[in-house]
Amino acid sequence: MENPISSTVKSLNATGSSRVHVGNSYNIAHHYRSGSEQDGAKKYLDALRSTDPRDDKARIEQTNGGLLKDSYVWILDSPEFITWRDESECGRLLWIRGDPGKGKTMLLSGLINELQPSTKLESPQKRSTMSFFFCQATNSGLNNYTAILKGLIYLLAIQHPALVADLNDECRQDRDHWNSKVSLEGFFRRMLGDPALGEIYLLVDALDECIEDLPLLLAFISSTSSSAKWIVTSRNRCEINELFGQASSKVALSLELHDDSVSEAVESYISYRTSELAYRKKIKDSAARRIHDYLSQNAHGTFLWVALVCQRLERCRAWEIPSQLLQLPPGLNKLYAQMMDQIRKSESCDLYIRILAVASTVFRPLTFAELKAMEDLNIDEETMPDLIVECGSFLTTKSDTVVFVHKSAKDFLLKESSNLLFRSGLAQHRYKLFQRCIDILQSLHKDMYGLLYPGVSLDEAHRNRPHPDPLHDSKYACIFWADHLQEAYKLFVEDDIVDYFRGADTAYNFIVQKFLFWLEALILRQNLSAGVKALRVLRDLFDKERPNYKALIEDALRFLYLFFPVMESYPLQIYASGLIFSPHQSLVRRLFQPHTSGIFSRFPKIDDYWNPIRSIFDIHEDIEDFEPVMTFAPSSDLLLLTTFSSLIRWHVNHEPIPEIVKKDPIYEMTAFSLDGKWLALVSSSSHRDSEKPSLRTLHVRNWKLNRTIWSKALGYRSVCGIAISPDSQCLLVLYDEELEVYNIEGVMSRLYPLGTNNESVRFSFSSDSSWAALTITTRETDSTLYVTGRETDSTLYAIDLKTGKQYRSLKVEHIGTIRDAAFIPNTHWLMICTVQNTVYLWNVLEWTLETWRHLYHGASWLAFSHSSPWVAFSACGWLFIYNLAHRTLLKEIQVPSTRRIAVSFDDETIACAANGSIHLVDVRALFADERPSRATDSIPTGWQD
Repeated sequence: MENPISSTVKSLNATGSSRVHVGNSYNIAHHYRSGSEQDGAKKYLDALRSTDPRDDKARIEQTNGGLLKDSYVWILDSPEFITWRDESECGRLLWIRGDPGKGKTMLLSGLINELQPSTKLESPQKRSTMSFFFCQATNSGLNNYTAILKGLIYLLAIQHPALVADLNDECRQDRDHWNSKVSLEGFFRRMLGDPALGEIYLLVDALDECIEDLPLLLAFISSTSSSAKWIVTSRNRCEINELFGQASSKVALSLELHDDSVSEAVESYISYRTSELAYRKKIKDSAARRIHDYLSQNAHGTFLWVALVCQRLERCRAWEIPSQLLQLPPGLNKLYAQMMDQIRKSESCDLYIRILAVASTVFRPLTFAELKAMEDLNIDEETMPDLIVECGSFLTTKSDTVVFVHKSAKDFLLKESSNLLFRSGLAQHRYKLFQRCIDILQSLHKDMYGLLYPGVSLDEAHRNRPHPDPLHDSKYACIFWADHLQEAYKLFVEDDIVDYFRGADTAYNFIVQKFLFWLEALILRQNLSAGVKALRVLRDLFDKERPNYKALIEDALRFLYLFFPVMESYPLQIYASGLIFSPHQSLVRRLFQPHTSGIFSRFPKIDDYWNPIRSIFDIHEDIEDFEPVMTFAPSSDLLLLTTFSSLIRWHVNHEPIPEIVKKDPIYEMTAFSLDGKWLALVSSSSHRDSEKPSLRTLHVRNWKLNRTIWSKALGYRSVCGIAISPDSQCLLVLYDEELEVYNIEGVMSRLYPLGTNNESVRFSFSSDSSWAALTITTRETDSTLYVTGRETDSTLYAIDLKTGKQYRSLKVEHIGTIRDAAFIPNTHWLMICTVQNTVYLWNVLEWTLETWRHLYHGASWLAFSHSSPWVAFSACGWLFIYNLAHRTLLKEIQVPSTRRIAVSFDDETIACAANGSIHLVDVRALFADERPSRATDSIPTGWQD
């Protein structure tokens, strides 16, 4: 057998207080950072605090001229609010809906003020708890499910400091996944179940402005525990109504149906703003009444129109107000159109248009420094607020950030004023933003913070950040340049001008010159995952435009995936571990060799090419004594793995590290559907190590919506295994002595007696889901193989080999103890591995058995390619690839002792679940490796279905 590829360190010296990570170039696993509990708690609070909803609330109220109690007090006496407030079960969700500008946000802000005095946000001695969040479609940090969860958890955590310790414990083995929506959702649910929180009020504004994962948000709101009472607002949207329609405890309040109350509230708001204007401008009572009357006649129940008009009047001199007032048209769109007309007539029109164009097309609001950089403005930051005010009241400021006054303002600019904003076309504008990002990033260089030593941690780097920060104005460009490139390319294609697109060349040159410096900047900005996303954008683009550029991007991705865990903790390890342990022929290494850390006098011996094992992730869990379940989703790169304590989701082509969700200890078993939609679980009333009998329950959940579809009490029955068929139509549950088959709706369709004293089972399904194979280990004997089949009429049948009645069985006396069995894709041939190192083929239709071949190395697990004629076996710490038809060894590679293997449906990745880790093998790299496999005899006879 070939010796494993070696990356032995013969000699490696470092000077000073330097640190270098040493290990095989393909075996750098993920190790979590350690630190004091106090620092850890602060870290997770800081991580959750991408925004403080209290600051957002204050900013919104300030933008709207203050919060007037009379503008919202009417809702406190509405039947809907009273039902929500007083009913324990019937009104746990109050949904306030209405058209744009009707005051939903200020209404929610007022309700927060009314509820807060009874909660810990007001005083720690209070019993109740409140959290809230304001969504904003124009801000990528406020328009997605993950951000909403983080904001809600953050406010709960600062009211209950003990929860921060729980969060620290939760994440101690999972510190890089605090921004995972699945992990956050699970932790949030457990928080809501904590009796220490008392009654919980959760308020979310503008659900319709949650652009990413809105169905998940709605499902979560609909399914949370009875301890939480929700108030949410949104525009009138059909999809929200459809999902909330399933919530039994929902109370809907339509502002259109409360038109009289809203009109009275608007009238109160008009009176308030008029009196404020009269006081500031020293306007006489008669003039103030005329202003009031005009606003009342033209507001049409729209708070936003009143606010914008009053903003415009506040910028006028007192004697100009009467004439200016009459020029302000009713209706938001007409008012926006007039604002644009005034900008067009301004002497600074070009400047204002440039700012509005950028603000309308960036992926998140820009700071003053970023806006100056993106538009190359020769303006002091101190004057930026005045400049923003002059942009026709479309924009306002939040601290040093430029934001839209309302989503409707951005909508108007993009729909009604695009010709003025984008005079060369939107495609050229998008390309200009991309090019400007690249220009900004030309200032990047090695060691931006002057850290010098590769052992300096990210936390130390931030504590020693230079002032001014050299990355101050480039954060946006670092993260979003590839997004602008992608959007520009789409528009060039749509406009049929793709022949003029030069973005691929520009991006390629940027990677050649600045790749490692850009990664360093991303690390310092704590957003290294943006690098993965950007490189994948480039790989897809180069596939279409510049295939000869793709090799560099593939190499860059390998570099980033492999060294991600080290780099994100120690920025300068890019130039130490990264360059030292990259293969000699790595394009990244060759390009940036001169930037290798200069503290080393000798270097280790390294392979010439990348090892086929592209990623290794330590799951910090011993899986030696149980059967993990691992599979790939058929239409994506999603790898699903369940262990004793965790559910692991890994988009292997998109994410350098997986998402780990800690399971509740009550769940003994889990099974995924291949489409990732369904999750079957068996819960127990006692801990798995307890000797007491356990009451068990079978659950089927819609995992995407996080909602239980059905449950069934199983009593004290012992469950040996569960599985969902590939087409997601059948759930198989094996008990001590029988197999039950359910449809996904929970109706049991068949029951089969399958021996006695069953202990564990491995399931395999044919590609068409018509056959299921069960390799069952009993407490008294070795493995027995049962096969059940499902006809095209969806009825399930089984044929007993001996009796011919219910099922076919292939027992130990026929072929020996069975290790693994799996259907060859798109056939009804079952391949069987035995402890005698012989592999068999079993035609379950014709009931024939033949020897495929004897394997000198044995085989514990097997998995098939889905479109190529090869099969993978794992045994004795090696992975072997055989030609399925010719039965010859094609490739072999050393991997740790494996407990399960799976092949992605695009045949590009083999996942190996070893004891405590997951290894990803790059199939293309494996077959491209010219190192020969050990010669074996060829057996030319093949098989045919």
